[in-house]
Amino acid sequence: MSCYLFGYLYTIAFNYLFMWIAGFLLQMDMQDLLTHNRLNIIFSITYSVYCGITTKLLGWYIHKKLNISQYLTNSHLLKAIFIDLFILVFFYIFNFSYGEYLGYNYGVIALNGIIFLLLFGITVYLMYSIYKATMGEQAYKHRMAQFENLRHYTERLENSYGIMRKFKHDYMNILSTMSGYMEENNMDGLMKYYGDQVLPISHAFAESDTKLGALSNVKNTALKSLLSSKFIYSMEIGIKAEIELLEPIESLPMDSLDLSRVIGIFLDNAIEAATETKEKQLAFCMFYKEQDLYIIIRNSSPELDHPISELRNQGISSKGVNRGVGLYNVEVILNHYENVIWNTTYENPYFTQEIILRKNNL
Repeated sequence: MSCYLFGYLYTIAFNYLFMWIAGFLLQMDMQDLLTHNRLNIIFSITYSVYCGITTKLLGWYIHKKLNISQYLTNSHLLKAIFIDLFILVFFYIFNFSYGEYLGYNYGVIALNGIIFLLLFGITVYLMYSIYKATMGEQAYKHRMAQFENLRHYTERLENSYGIMRKFKHDYMNILSTMSGYMEENNMDGLMKYYGDQVLPISHAFAESDTKLGALSNVKNTALKSLLSSKFIYSMEIGIKAEIELLEPIESLPMDSLDLSRVIGIFLDNAIEAATETKEKQLAFCMFYKEQDLYIIIRNSSPELDHPISELRNQGISSKGVNRGVGLYNVEVILNHYENVIWNTTYENPYFTQEIILRKNNL
């Protein structure tokens, strides 16, 4: 609709302008020009060629230079442009219709049309500037969120160090207690104490250390801090987390900030869904295959209320009304990358997100 209105405004304004210029150069009245068959045909062909070339160049500039597709996802910006353009076209039609009634010549009407086009261009530029400033502010907030994740990661490390110091102290008490059982030659009591107190602690430490230790293969600090924060939280609330990182992850065929935002949304959704199931399972896998980076997140999930194909739409979610923002934001981010493949599957009771970052398509 916006393109239709802009096309109307564009073609009518320049039509009047060209007719006024042609009449001025040929020293002919507009009515004589319109009734002269040969000149009318020549003018129509010339003007059609002009409109075809200029609109093609405008389309090329808008799509290639401005990358207009990234702005078409903003519904509020589109509504503002459409309303502004509709008002301009309405007043323009009123202007040249009433102008002809008052006896305006083609030059005055063409000048008014150009003014309306300039007003529209200035309005769109202002909206574009506001949008760029908003996007910059959002990027800054996301970077600050990454720094906050890094701070939490550092705090977790400090807490882990404190826990290890406490465990060292408790370890000495455990040895003293065990030595007491051995001095009394109370093997039954020693076996019971070992099974009830020592063995569960050792298993818990070994399991958590093994899982979180795999994150050392992620060499990007921001991404590592995000993953650490999410998985430590998931373990604290009782989710059975599995992390598979068998090789160093160094090169990321995607901006690390955008990738962190995407994985953060996936993990938030996965943790929330896993807490609503009996299994409470979450698995994360990251590996290279023929230089392409594969990232797979699988979680236990309740049955979906919507088809997979609808979950990426704005406002659609399996969590309730007006909560489907996360996957829509992922769609917006990944649309900027031609080298990314995104697959979503659900096989009861597991929900899987897979993204493939293709290095050769950069």
